[in-house]
Amino acid sequence: MDDGGKLDYNKHSLNKGLVLNTHSFSKEEVNIMTIQLNSKFNLITDMRLNKNKYIIIIKSESYENFINLTNSYIIPSMRYKLHT
Repeated sequence: MDDGGKLDYNKHSLNKGLVLNTHSFSKEEVNIMTIQLNSKFNLITDMRLNKNKYIIIIKSESYENFINLTNSYIIPSMRYKLHT
């Protein structure tokens, strides 16, 4: 439950983007995941290089949708990673 969180932890940031740390997956696997997140859950995603590996960015426009989809599964001690 801990390999992701807010894209920008700056307290005053308006960016509500989220990151999924998918460093252990190949570029092709991350691409498949972004396509599936979009088609199955209507999440707007992007791939980005981080430490020469690909991660998934869930765009700000999909923040509310992502929270609605996952909120009941997030344990209380990890909620700070997602909420602004």
